[in-house]
Amino acid sequence: MGKSAIEKFMEWLQGSYKAIIREAVASAVVASGRSAKDAYKATERRLYAHPYMKQKLADDKEMLAELEQYGPRGKSKSVGRFVKSSIRLTPEEIYEAVHLDLEATIDSDTMEVEAVQRALSSIMDDKHAYCVIGRYFEDKEDEAIAEKIGCDVSTVWRNRKRLVQRMAVLLYGADALK
Repeated sequence: MGKSAIEKFMEWLQGSYKAIIREAVASAVVASGRSAKDAYKATERRLYAHPYMKQKLADDKEMLAELEQYGPRGKSKSVGRFVKSSIRLTPEEIYEAVHLDLEATIDSDTMEVEAVQRALSSIMDDKHAYCVIGRYFEDKEDEAIAEKIGCDVSTVWRNRKRLVQRMAVLLYGADALK
């Protein structure tokens, strides 16, 4: 006796589920490989940007102090963003909007600087920490770093990669793992 239409449909459905699950697992494997690589690259971008973020944070804090002391500038871009032709804001509302926007920017940048600082502090006890410091903060080539710490160029590259990967885990969690 042959299979009923329902039994055939159920077999087809199970096969479809298996195909969908296989496709999802394959996609997850590809995405996880990309995630680790992306986390590494993002960590590098954050390291290169770190000195500039610290400077921007200092500039923004200075601007906030100036804003609190003198009020908003009359025709600056920071004020212009909050003044629209169809909406009339009082000077106090404009000041409050500019002030809140600047405080939010400072808070966000502070969190970024502190996160990178925490990740950096986790590698500072490593004898090859200069491989990271020299490259991202002093703009040194691998040859100059190798000469300074007395090792081979490949040792600089290998240890920098290891340390940046460690920092990536601290910054991105499980997404940084392969």
